[in-house]
Amino acid sequence: MSGFEELNGQQKVAIVMAQLSTPTSSVLMKTLGNEDAIMVATAIARLPPLHRDVVDQVLEEFVSRVNTTRAIGQGGVAQARKMLASVIGEQQALDVMSHHEGNLAVGPLALISQTEPSRVVTQLAEEHPQTIAAILAHVAPNDGARLLDAVPAAMRPEVAMRIATMGRVSPDAVSAAAAELAGHLRASGSAGASTPGGIPALVDLLSRSEGSTEKLVLGGLADRDPELAEALRAQMFTFDDVLELDDRTLQVVLRSVEISELALALRGISDNPDAVNKFTQNLSERGQAELAEEMEVLGSVRASQVDAAQSSLVRSVRDLEASGAIVITRSTDELV
Repeated sequence: MSGFEELNGQQKVAIVMAQLSTPTSSVLMKTLGNEDAIMVATAIARLPPLHRDVVDQVLEEFVSRVNTTRAIGQGGVAQARKMLASVIGEQQALDVMSHHEGNLAVGPLALISQTEPSRVVTQLAEEHPQTIAAILAHVAPNDGARLLDAVPAAMRPEVAMRIATMGRVSPDAVSAAAAELAGHLRASGSAGASTPGGIPALVDLLSRSEGSTEKLVLGGLADRDPELAEALRAQMFTFDDVLELDDRTLQVVLRSVEISELALALRGISDNPDAVNKFTQNLSERGQAELAEEMEVLGSVRASQVDAAQSSLVRSVRDLEASGAIVITRSTDELV
């Protein structure tokens, strides 16, 4: 376990990035220059195991430095509404935020929403079903659903019934219960939990990034650390890997892809007839005709459009694999 004093600047940046949600960290990654993006990606992949108190020190230092450079916007619904209004207009912003305000978790509820459901449920196990129901009912619906899935099967009907029949609950009571649970989560986390990091974290981040970022990082890592790049590539799934899918799997994938988007993606490999044929032969006759027509009328397109279409196709493959609709065998998988 590394201590705070042993961390260098790049590691501290990596730790801060690793605490953010993957979509947020992906957006930040796009704002970096090529060299910085590669350095940050490398630092994330190489993060050593860290105690929670070390992570807290890094985050405190980061917040302190931001505080000394400028005033920090405190966020909140009002600020979000104001920012949204500048883009879509005051009335639409009001409508959107009114719809979402009840689903915004703050304070202890935010910590509960961001914590692995199994850890939350472990702490909730000793609580009364009514307390569990109150907390699940007051976090964002998606987070509440994840937590309910993690509740022991025997308890789910009881908790669900109490949510359905719940009357008005004192905000103070919910806050007190959430604060107590958040305290237990912090205490259990500081005992030995390590910060998210390593190759799995980087794979997750790059999987949600644009294809150009993915290629940049993989190429840069290959120059700097071939072994690390190979370990990363073994866990990634790229557009080139789509060509290695068996016909039956590719047919399932193509059923979830728009023909117009497929035409854009194939523009990037138009100089490889065999690769294009791999896709066309796995379309229906109608699909082949639509694709041929789409590619015929497709004019000049930007490389970024092709890159985005290929990335979208790859995300479709990943989503299908995550849902269990397809199974992808990787070179690192052990067959039994």
